[in-house]
Amino acid sequence: MSYLNAPATKMMATNCVSCGRPLVDAKSVEIGMGPECRKGLEGNIEDSVREDANKYVFEAALAAQKGFAEKVLEIADKIDELGLPTLASKVRYRFKGLRNPNRKIDIVIEEVDGMLKVKTPYRRGRADEFVKAWRGIAGRRYRDGANYVPLSQKDKVLEILIDFFPNKVGIGPKGVFRVPKPEPKIEQAEMELPPVE
Repeated sequence: MSYLNAPATKMMATNCVSCGRPLVDAKSVEIGMGPECRKGLEGNIEDSVREDANKYVFEAALAAQKGFAEKVLEIADKIDELGLPTLASKVRYRFKGLRNPNRKIDIVIEEVDGMLKVKTPYRRGRADEFVKAWRGIAGRRYRDGANYVPLSQKDKVLEILIDFFPNKVGIGPKGVFRVPKPEPKIEQAEMELPPVE
C-alpha cells in the first residue's frame, strides 16, 4: 500500500500548497507544504513531536475507518497537546459535532458482493417519495431491511441521502461521514443577467 491510498492520507485530505500532493506527515500538515517543496524552510517541529503526531494520525485514521468518532476526537486532543493545532483541527474536521460517544449512527453502508448495502431509517413523512426514489435506481434490490445498489449507482445513493437525510451521521467503507446539506437551488430568473446597456 502506498502512502497515496493509506488510511491516514484518505482521512487527512490535505494537500501541499505548492505541488498539490497529499500531506500526512505532522510537520507537513502543520506548515501546509511537503518536505520536497519546503527544502530550505524550517518547520520548527522537533522530530520526536513529529513522530508522536504521525503515530496519532495513523491511530485516528484506523479509528475513523471503524466508526469510532469519540476515539478520533480524543486523539485530536492529544495532537493539540503536542502543540500542533492545525493538524489537530484537520483530524477533528470530519467529526465536528460528534463528541457524544453514544451518538446514534443513522446510516450504515457496506460493500457486499459488488453492491452497496445501504441501511437507513424509514422516512414516514415522505414515505411515497422515499420509496419511489429507491425504486428509481437501476439494479436496486431490497432485502433484509436494506437497499442493495450496484456500485455504479453510488451517485444516486448520495442524492437520496442528501435529499432525505441531510446532516445525519453514517458509517461507510471509508469510515464515519456526515451527509452534506443540499445545495441551495437557484431559480432560472435569478440566473438571468440584466441586459447590458
